[in-house]
Amino acid sequence: MIMEFNDVITFRRSVRKFQPDKVPEEILKRILEAARLAPTWANKQGVRYLVVDKTDLIEEVGEGIGQNWTKKVPMLIVVFINPKDSGINMNGIEYYTVDAAICLHQLILSAVNEGLGTCWIGWFDEKKIKKTLQVPETMRIIGITPLGYPRYEPREQNRLDLDEIVYRNKYSLN
Repeated sequence: MIMEFNDVITFRRSVRKFQPDKVPEEILKRILEAARLAPTWANKQGVRYLVVDKTDLIEEVGEGIGQNWTKKVPMLIVVFINPKDSGINMNGIEYYTVDAAICLHQLILSAVNEGLGTCWIGWFDEKKIKKTLQVPETMRIIGITPLGYPRYEPREQNRLDLDEIVYRNKYSLN
């Protein structure tokens, strides 16, 4: 199922209930390839992906997330990076989180294109998950997403209108 790009953007939703079916390896590979091709600071490509598909590890990582639904997903993908594998801009903003966020978002959009559901998880016990998955201390886990076939059609979320969030030439409160 290949979608038009704007449809991928429009239909992306957070999914929290999944069918038990495993994601075929060739689809998983395409999704990870999309993440790999995302831009990173100075093309350093420091972002790493850990695919968790063993039930006992999914449950243990789910405990580190603290939400019961995450213990019952067919697969989790943990996205992490060593901050030294990125850069800092002239305003002092460390870009390792941006690198990982771009890669994770590209992964999520690719999953939607394949008919799969995801949910960006940013609230978790990083130390617990690192210990469970043996992720080195030098790495920072930036996000986690479940990956699988949705059990339901997620509802559309309200979004602000463009005229509420877009300014032209100068910022204004009007």
